[in-house]
Amino acid sequence: MSKPVIGVTCGKYSDGIRVQSHIKRIVEELGGEVRPLNWDTLRLYELLGEVLQIDGYIFPGGGDLKPSFYGQEKLPECGEPCVPRDELEMNLFPLLMQRNLPILGICRGCQMINAGFGGTLVQDLPSQRGFIHRQPSEEGYFHTVNIAGGTRLLSAVGQAEIQVNSLHHQAVDEVAEGFRVSALAPDGTIEGIECIDRSRFIMGVQWHPEMLSDEASKGIFAAFMGAVMLKKDKCE
Repeated sequence: MSKPVIGVTCGKYSDGIRVQSHIKRIVEELGGEVRPLNWDTLRLYELLGEVLQIDGYIFPGGGDLKPSFYGQEKLPECGEPCVPRDELEMNLFPLLMQRNLPILGICRGCQMINAGFGGTLVQDLPSQRGFIHRQPSEEGYFHTVNIAGGTRLLSAVGQAEIQVNSLHHQAVDEVAEGFRVSALAPDGTIEGIECIDRSRFIMGVQWHPEMLSDEASKGIFAAFMGAVMLKKDKCE
């Protein structure tokens, strides 16, 4: 059997536009290979061809989404969006849904899933809610999250409360129709969402499990890749 191919949106780094190295490593460790989608060179009419060559998709972390994509005016505290990336990712959803491919969203990716399916975002947690969720460094944990019972996320991490890192200032606000909250921070900030329809694997988490090495973090990627392999087996 061929390796499962996971599409991943590229991010912009000091050394160029590429897939985040932690995500690439984890996908490869779990037996998959990464297919980068570069918003700087890829055209929207090419997306269907890309989606036909993948078995699952990861929406990774990154900058702030353009608020008009979720029906809001931009606040001063909102960062400058990367519109080509926003457009590419927004246009992926109907294609991924048509093929019923497993989807995992990380940080910005969680927010993108919510906005892509009609939900809204808090543009700036400190000014709008008074909460700080951006830790001083990328290393280590920052707060706990409580995992909702009966969710895919609970099955993946195996614990009702876990420690997570936190590198964001935006968050899910109104949850998209067809989705449920799967995790909450102690201050009430939404830290995870997932599709209610269990025939679809669509999961978003607000933290960065790819930067952690604990069993709960590994479980999230294992659950995603398990769904990818199940879907791939049915298609072959």
